[in-house]
Amino acid sequence: MGARPGPRARVRVGTAHRNPNGDPVPGGSGGSGDEGDRVIYIAIFIAVLVLSIVIHEAGHFSTARLFGMKAERFFFGFGPTLWSVWRGETEYGVKAIPAGGFVRIAGMNKHDPVAPGDEHRAFHRFPAWQRLVVLAAGSFTHFVIAFVLIVFVLAAFPIPSLADSQDPQPVVGAVEEGSAAEEAGLEVDDELLAVEGEPLDSPEEVVEAIEPHAGEAITITFARDGEVGETVARLPETDPDGEDSGFLGIGIGVAQPDVREPSGLGAAVADAFRGEYSLWSQTALTVQGLVEAFSPDTLRSWVQQAEPGAERTAEGPVSLVGAGQLAGALGGLGELGPLFLLLVQLNIVIGIINMAPLPPFDGGHVAQVLIEAAVNGVRRLAGLAPDWELSPSVMTPLALLVLVLIGGFVLTAFYIDIVNPVSNLFQ
Repeated sequence: MGARPGPRARVRVGTAHRNPNGDPVPGGSGGSGDEGDRVIYIAIFIAVLVLSIVIHEAGHFSTARLFGMKAERFFFGFGPTLWSVWRGETEYGVKAIPAGGFVRIAGMNKHDPVAPGDEHRAFHRFPAWQRLVVLAAGSFTHFVIAFVLIVFVLAAFPIPSLADSQDPQPVVGAVEEGSAAEEAGLEVDDELLAVEGEPLDSPEEVVEAIEPHAGEAITITFARDGEVGETVARLPETDPDGEDSGFLGIGIGVAQPDVREPSGLGAAVADAFRGEYSLWSQTALTVQGLVEAFSPDTLRSWVQQAEPGAERTAEGPVSLVGAGQLAGALGGLGELGPLFLLLVQLNIVIGIINMAPLPPFDGGHVAQVLIEAAVNGVRRLAGLAPDWELSPSVMTPLALLVLVLIGGFVLTAFYIDIVNPVSNLFQ
């Protein structure tokens, strides 16, 4: 290959995979997978997702019970009831549509009917701080789940350096016989650091650096076995297509990141609080990814991927269908560690989005409690009764509008992930 893809192009990606000691290691965090692995990985993905939903609702349920509120129902799913059972004062069950879950607490607002004798246990009668704890507990559990999964991954699986993964160094993937690269002494797995003193950070930059130098001698800085060296390559006047373009005669790949080996449980817990795979770092990366995914330019590009024949890119939102496709693709690659890291990010995403200050999200209810508490605090100072509340006539239409918008967005995401699977990125 010359400085750009052509008839002689040979690309080799991932040719310099090394462990922390610098020695080559095979396979990353797993071996090759098969169709059975895909099914197993998807099953693991679904099982953890269902468990996350149940734990989310358990967060609301347990804190409500802790404060003495009456939790009347605890269900997984929505729609018609498939199964239920009463235990004490609470009905537990499963509904037909597995799209979430809910806990019903008596007296969520002053207009809800409450059984005689239970008025003192109605949700709206409790202090604002206790109501806020109950409302936020569900989202909080997703960060707890993410933390536990991070500890599990760090303790059980070799995983790549995150910094190296985000900025992979270009490497020589192949050297064409009789080419300028061979005469200059370049070898497979050499890391390409610079051309004519200009640093190289991606295969595209290698292309851009070489193309303008047809017929010239260029200085290439490279690293081999941890040592940095320089060589001079004399490029031919034309490339194999007869064009006036620099032709070095290499296949360009990217270096696989260094691998972090599994650690003991104590070290894994400590690293879950610090470093590139800590909960804080993963949350910051997730927030950054959400901001980028929902930017106007990204959304415009994402919607265009629904067109027939459009190339799927890593940009834009991914639905649960797409996340399941990623899980299956990781199964095909035998990558179990990254599967759990995918679940880490999914839980963080759910935890963040669920706290959006809009009904019917938990964050919408939190915002309502905060607004009412603030207004009633002012009313107390003014000598008025602290009994102001946001009217259901305001909250209900807003909740319906948000549901319609979210429904349209989710259906669009499902459609794109079905007609143009995100798993195509692995092919």
